[in-house]
Parts: sequence; structure tokens; C-alpha cells
Amino acid sequence: MLEDHVSFLRTVAAFHHYRSQSVAAWEMRKANFLKLQSQHKNVLCIDLDAMFKLYDECICRNSAFFESVCEASLELFMSYWPDGTTIARADIPPPTALDMDKVFSTLRQFVRDWSAEGLPERECVYKPVLDFFEKMYPTRDARSAVKILIPGAGLCRLSVELAYRGFFAQANEFSYHMLIAGHYIQNHCFESKQHVIYPYCDNTCNLVNRLDQFAEVAIPDLCAAEALDDLRDQQLEFGELSMVAGDFTEVYAKEHQQRSWNAVATVFFIDTAHNIIEYLQIIYDLLVPGGYWVNCGPLLYHFADSAEDMSIELSLGELISVAQKIGFAVCCPPSFIDTTYTNNQRSMKQLVYRCAFFVLQRPLDDAAPAVAAATA
Repeated sequence: MLEDHVSFLRTVAAFHHYRSQSVAAWEMRKANFLKLQSQHKNVLCIDLDAMFKLYDECICRNSAFFESVCEASLELFMSYWPDGTTIARADIPPPTALDMDKVFSTLRQFVRDWSAEGLPERECVYKPVLDFFEKMYPTRDARSAVKILIPGAGLCRLSVELAYRGFFAQANEFSYHMLIAGHYIQNHCFESKQHVIYPYCDNTCNLVNRLDQFAEVAIPDLCAAEALDDLRDQQLEFGELSMVAGDFTEVYAKEHQQRSWNAVATVFFIDTAHNIIEYLQIIYDLLVPGGYWVNCGPLLYHFADSAEDMSIELSLGELISVAQKIGFAVCCPPSFIDTTYTNNQRSMKQLVYRCAFFVLQRPLDDAAPAVAAATA
């Protein structure tokens, strides 16, 4: 519990450090420009003073937004720890470089999940998942009894979309950066386009135009209050929506979770495993007989290059074969979707993933053999 408390406060500290980190990085770039010889400065078609001022305005606004996010998170998360739980400031480790990288990437996650600009990415990977569930459960009134788990939920847009369609949706997330940001966007935004952020202002590479660096993005494109009003106007109910914090392999490997979910939806998630066979076994055990595992994502394998961490990397074909040996039946064989992830549409750099979309099912008769997952 104390370790979780420290991790949470370190993440909050990372958000608070956004401005100082951004200013330090920009001061270095500014110094480089000022080192230019006069003849080189004279040929620049950049108004340096205007550019520096614009950058400062962007990071000030991003910083103010993050302060609001942190304030809301402290109200919620600190209530989970027992009264009297205190930690000296000196005991909170300073944010690491990885902590700060996650802060900057959180801005782009907001774009992906909660802006109109992120719609093309969401259409590529969320829509096939949503379409499948709507097809399998066409009667809306019956969806409240359909329990869908979304591990690696990030900022929870897929979970919200499922609940909006009437399903029982539970999001699971391990990252405090995502938990803090996801809590804010769902519970403290009361109108669409409430905030304007500048997600690309720290990026000086692959720019077509200088102003692309300072592009603004309005979030959220959908807020919970407006979504509820929309459903009430249609005399429809919002499905039950919840969030569970913690490691997927720890939270959902417990016996009481077994055979309690009608479906598990994984989007850009399964390659976060140290041992993907363990993930597959847990997903199988979670499902009721006849339940579905719906997946869309690449196989990047986040720990593949780590010398300290275990990493089991299977090909897609091997993954499907292992899943079948565990007991899954192939309902929809893999098809492929080309998409980006937290992409800047204006950038000269466009990284495309070839994502596998497939649906596997735990058989109704449940007669298939199970394979014990290896423990990392």
C-alpha cells in the first residue's frame, strides 16, 4: 500500500514538473539558435522572439491543464489510503526520465481518445470491436447483463463507448499516468471542448510548417454529462461503467474472477505482457463458457529489448495456436488493419502498425483442455 502511495505521488510530481522540464528543454534549443553566427541568423525566416513567446504560452496552458488534472486526482486517490498515512516529501523519489516521457505522451493520449482529431485512429481499432459486440448483442435492453472487461484501458474511451451502448464495462489500467488523466477527463469535464491543449509543442522534428508545432486540440469531443443527456432524450440507459486500478495478472488471476465475464476486449494491450501465454490463460479463465475474446493490436512486445525483464515473443500464428491449445475456438480469424498510434497528422513522420483483429471464443461445452500458465 505504501509503495502504491509513493508511486502515485511520484506520478503527480511528474505532472507538476511538466513546466520546468519543458522550459529547460526549450532554453537549450533557444541557446542553440542564439549561438548562430550573424550571417546565419540573417538568413533565418523565423521570428525567434515570436516563436519563443508562442512556445511559452503553449507550455503555460498545458501546465495549467495538468495542475487541474492533479488537483482532481488528489481529491480521489488520497481518499483510498487510510487516515494518518503520511509520506515525507524527501521520501518521494524525483520523477525519472521515463516518468516525464509518460507525461508528454499523456497529452497525445488525450488527442487519441478524447478529441475529434483522434477519431481516425479510434475508427480503425475501436469501431471493429464495437461493431462486433453490437452485432452479437443486438437487443439493447439485454446488454446491461453483458459484462465486458477492457484491460489496458488507457484513458477509457473504449470503455465509455461500450457503456454508452448499454453494456456493463469495466476498465482496468496499471499506469498512474493513465488513471489520473482518465479520471479527470471522465469526471471533471462538463462540456465538450472544455480544454485546449498543445500536444506537439515539445516536438521540433519532422515539421512541415513551424506553426504545426503549436497546433491546438480541443478536448473532450464527448463528455459524460452530454452523453447522459443524449441517452435520456432517447429514453435509453447508460451501461454500468467502472475502473479497476492494478496489474492485470494480479487483479484478474484471482479465483473469484473466473468464469465471470461475457467478453474481454483488448486493444493495443496483449503485447504489454512479460509472458503472453499467462495473459491468454487468464483471459480464457475469466470468460464464461461461450464468452468472447476480441483483440485488435500489433505484437510490439514492450519488454523485448530489456535485459532485465522477462519477455516471451510469439508470432501471430504461434499465438493463435497456443490459444487453441489453451481451449479457445477461433470465431473470427485474424484480419489486418493499418493504423497509427497517438499520431500527429501534420508530421512528416508517420509510423503505421499492421494490427491483427480477431475474435476467439471459450467453447460452450468447455471441453477443451486448459494449459497452466507459466509464472513470470
